[in-house]
Amino acid sequence: MKLLVLSETYPHINSIYQMAYVHSRNIQYKKQGVKIDVLSFSAKSAYKYENITVLPSTTYIDFSNYDAVVSHAPNIRNHYRIIRKNLKKIKNLVLFFHGHEALIIDRYYPAPYPWQKQKNAFFSLARKFYDHFKLYLLKNLLKKGNVRAIYVSQWMKDEATHCMKLSDKINNKNIIINNSINEAFYKERYSPTLNLLADFITIRPLDGPKYAIDKVVELAHFNPEFSFHIYGKGDYFQHNTLPPNVKIFDQFIEQKSIPVLLNKYRAAIMPTRLDAQGVMMCEMASYGIPTIVSNLPVCREMLSEFSNCIFIDNSNFCDTDLNKLSFTPLIDFSVIQKFSPDYLAKKELDFIFKK
Repeated sequence: MKLLVLSETYPHINSIYQMAYVHSRNIQYKKQGVKIDVLSFSAKSAYKYENITVLPSTTYIDFSNYDAVVSHAPNIRNHYRIIRKNLKKIKNLVLFFHGHEALIIDRYYPAPYPWQKQKNAFFSLARKFYDHFKLYLLKNLLKKGNVRAIYVSQWMKDEATHCMKLSDKINNKNIIINNSINEAFYKERYSPTLNLLADFITIRPLDGPKYAIDKVVELAHFNPEFSFHIYGKGDYFQHNTLPPNVKIFDQFIEQKSIPVLLNKYRAAIMPTRLDAQGVMMCEMASYGIPTIVSNLPVCREMLSEFSNCIFIDNSNFCDTDLNKLSFTPLIDFSVIQKFSPDYLAKKELDFIFKK
């Protein structure tokens, strides 16, 4: 089987993180014998990344040569334009909805932090118009017989259905398949070292309000007897006081290096204000480390059966006494099957190439 994958960006040697979840899927597909080409709208020239062929959008591509086409987080400017142009040649088209691309952003995404640049009225109006226009186009696309969708969570499907006003007739041909976790978290197990670096670890971008780094700070303020390490980049602490029991590591961590790092901490803290799934928290929980997460519907959907997870309302991070919580590693690892890279890749491919 031959598959064409459309992606706004794609990892390369100088930037390994961008759209990494798309690459992780492609690696799994390739292991299962699928021939893959990636069309990256940000690529300037063709290249190979970990044996995956990546093509720039200027490349002539005969879409009829592929058994299916997958579009990750489709936008109007690039994805929709090229899909519309080649729709009659596409045998099967699957739209992968990961988040904002299928939502009215103003309804869901948290406001910027006070020190961050606020959007003016014109921008907000333009954003609202764009969101309604993109959803109108996506809805019409989903009405086509050769077009279906994959949502990464029930929450994502419910909210996208509401925003696009999709009928049951359209939605019945779509499916929910969670993002898989990185193999390193699936195959290895949490094993804390004798000499821990600190009590708690958080790995998060610092500046996005959705990542709720301020909630970690609130928790640290209220629990001065515990130590906290935060890994991530951003300007948050140039505008906010760093508590004495918090240490910042201004760096990103490669996924494959995270499990060994987690072994050096008692528990992980991964709050959020908004997530379509929250892959990193799922990876940490699946690895087995005790994990504090926000008490949001999508977090419950993903991790309710994980005995090592503690759910805290975002409004309660400021006064939660960590001494009263029990931090127990995961015991029953059968629950992580729902995030298995191999299992989910097979499930996706069965749907993508479905006749």
